[in-house]
Amino acid sequence: MRVPVEWLRDFIDVEEDARSLAERLTALGLEVEAVAVVAPEARGVVSARVETVEPHPEAAGLKVCRVAAGPAGRFTVVTGAPNVRPGMAVAMALPGAVLPGGMNIGVRDVRGVASEGMLCSIAELGLGDQPADRAGLADLEDLAGGDPAEVPAAGADLAPWLGWTEPVLELSLTPNYAAHCQSILGIARELAAATGRPWRFPWDRQGEGGSGRQAAAGVPAADAPGPEAPGGPGGGGSGWGEASSGPAEAFLGGDWPVRVRIADPEGCGLYVARILLDVRPGGSPLWLRRRLVAAGMRPIDRIVDVTNYVMLELGQPLHAFDAEAVGGGTVVVRSAAPGEVLETLDGRRRTLAKDDLVIADASRPIGLAGVMGGGNSEITPSTRVVLLESAWFEPRRVRRTARRHGLLTEAAQRFEKGVDPQGVVRAANRAMDLFQQAGAGRAVPGAAVARARTFPERRLPWRPQRLRQWLGVDLDDRTMAGQLERLGFAVDPQAGQVRVPSYRTDIEGEVDLAEEVGRVYGLDRIPALLPGGIPAPDQVSPRLALTWQVREALARAGAQEVVSWAFTRPAVWDGLRLPPDHPWRRAIPLLHPLAEEHSLLRTTLLPGLLDVLAYNARRQQAGALVYEAGAVFVPQSLPLEELPAEPVRVGLAGFGELGGLHWAATPVPMDFFTLKGVLEALLDELGIPAAACRWEPVEEPWLHPGRAAGLWLEGRRVGWLGELHPQVAAAWDLAVRPVAAELDLEALLPAVQPVPAYRPVPRFPAVRRDIAVLAPQEMPAAAITQRIRQVAGPLLEAVHLFDRYTGQPVPEGQVSLAFALVYRAADRTLTDEEVDGVHGRVRQALADMGLTPRS
Repeated sequence: MRVPVEWLRDFIDVEEDARSLAERLTALGLEVEAVAVVAPEARGVVSARVETVEPHPEAAGLKVCRVAAGPAGRFTVVTGAPNVRPGMAVAMALPGAVLPGGMNIGVRDVRGVASEGMLCSIAELGLGDQPADRAGLADLEDLAGGDPAEVPAAGADLAPWLGWTEPVLELSLTPNYAAHCQSILGIARELAAATGRPWRFPWDRQGEGGSGRQAAAGVPAADAPGPEAPGGPGGGGSGWGEASSGPAEAFLGGDWPVRVRIADPEGCGLYVARILLDVRPGGSPLWLRRRLVAAGMRPIDRIVDVTNYVMLELGQPLHAFDAEAVGGGTVVVRSAAPGEVLETLDGRRRTLAKDDLVIADASRPIGLAGVMGGGNSEITPSTRVVLLESAWFEPRRVRRTARRHGLLTEAAQRFEKGVDPQGVVRAANRAMDLFQQAGAGRAVPGAAVARARTFPERRLPWRPQRLRQWLGVDLDDRTMAGQLERLGFAVDPQAGQVRVPSYRTDIEGEVDLAEEVGRVYGLDRIPALLPGGIPAPDQVSPRLALTWQVREALARAGAQEVVSWAFTRPAVWDGLRLPPDHPWRRAIPLLHPLAEEHSLLRTTLLPGLLDVLAYNARRQQAGALVYEAGAVFVPQSLPLEELPAEPVRVGLAGFGELGGLHWAATPVPMDFFTLKGVLEALLDELGIPAAACRWEPVEEPWLHPGRAAGLWLEGRRVGWLGELHPQVAAAWDLAVRPVAAELDLEALLPAVQPVPAYRPVPRFPAVRRDIAVLAPQEMPAAAITQRIRQVAGPLLEAVHLFDRYTGQPVPEGQVSLAFALVYRAADRTLTDEEVDGVHGRVRQALADMGLTPRS
């Protein structure tokens, strides 16, 4: 947010320079990112008078002007502006000047005539970019409101007059400040709290018309400007309000009757309509243009500029309708009919939902409430009557509508945080006053004010001791009460209550009062102290502890952790070759996704991991092994009727070779067996015995046939592993043979041994015996290993598959598998007879399985 210091002075006396002011506001919690000026690069533009205008001798449509620029001298300038005339006060960019935006001006030859500088349009001065602003030269007398005395003398530097040198504070507002600080008024209140100086409304300043201007605009005394006392506590009101039991109506008679009806009290609590007659189109005067530009907004025309000005000044968004386009002279605030269509001001036709709150006339919607107006009622050059809207809309309704239609407008951002209900009438009256100042039209006295909601005072307990405990500072009651009152709160010690101002919609409880006291007192003055009391015991859930353990184990195995979005896109299911009835396709859709890429909650970690692999592959990485531990979302039913299950899983994916380019490194291929080894190492670190696990071939649509396995633990499938199907790899542009795996940590949890069991160093030697068999190629080696363990009994310490061979002389369709069996007894040295007996039983058991021994 940009805050021009000149504008701020209308509300409060500013004694500091801009940098000191920024330090005060930052100390109060409002971060000032930068202190700048409106046009830091602009220079060399002076006031001048056109003396003569002659046609260019060689170019039709161009004119040769003689221009007097005071002490700078007289210059010859060529221009094509249609409105140039002798005696015209203009802005001249001298040779060597720089305009806003960085355009450099020099002497140039224009068809044989040397043009010494340039005469500037309003757009070139940075005060607007509408077609009318670019069509001709800026008439300085017109910008000054038609008063020649307000135009600087010829030769005077125009930078201060145009506002280019005005300091501006650039604020970065956090959400807790955005509700009440997105306006000049809000910043003035904060500065008043920091300095103790009173603030004021601009119309209350001496010599500026004050109540006389308000009366001229026809402001009802009961409505202007509201119960808030400048410089003191704000009026009551929660800023949210309570809906009445039925609709509310209001009527404004006179030269242009208008009726207002709030048909949806849940969505609109207060609606004010005022009428502006004899509307005169055209650009805004200089004072209005320069303030809008300094605040970061583009001047458009008098009507739009005033509504934007009031929004920036008071924080209340307004909207202007062409009253002649409002059918029946009736404004209805209602919910949209499902399927109803509205073309908004951005030219897009939008299909409305039932929850959308709309502004309608007697027969059709003419605007999205609090978000954007409709094109069917927009202000045009032919507009002669304006209906001005100022309202309080329910914040959640505005937020949902703005997100649904992707319209994060300035108005929506303010309404969704909650505007001050006591400022609604005030803003409408202020706009009517400014319309007349800008020469935009004639205000009709009175207003149609429809109230469908009450805004009761909101009060919080006043317990100073609790505030002291939260702050850790021993402040007396009077000091804390005074600091709150400087922020607009009203403290009643006898009643033990604090009245919250209506514009502070962010204040919810007593702890917020402590924060308010602390930031006025000075957060930098609060000493750093350790909290008292007994710390709670460090308790970590088994699920979280397992996740930490898995992450550490996989990091030691050489995998890199990634964190992907918890969302995915519908296209991934086809990319993974999933059939229509696959469980992964039963993903929960988001009501208001940020993008189509993030429209579903994930049911597997695989798509996010493949996105990471594809990102690395596109950047010529030789290989990668990544993992992610996180929740997936499994709905109990669709549409949702209860919360979904959120099991935690760990996914791994890799491709290429690991190890990088190094003279002593041997690259490790990231294939099926490498990834299987990583998983087995993980299971070992988790204390899950190998005998409890079983790998078996599986068929999954996203995995390569014959290169996929499922992991079973105690009869329950807990994961899968395999090389990706070539079509899946192609869908992610992975030219290599990627592999992936996913384990269900919830299913592993019962078998995990969180503390490794101690095993003493063996005192007696082991005996190794090898055995090789011919087995059918389709038989899993794990099945043979499991049978060996069953037959060998307690003397078998370990069994390892150390060789696999196919080819001559092994018969076709079979494979030679060699196992190393390690025998050991804990209490003695085994004899050959004992080992031979056990080993013989193993050989016989394998023969009974139909396997042919080779050794």
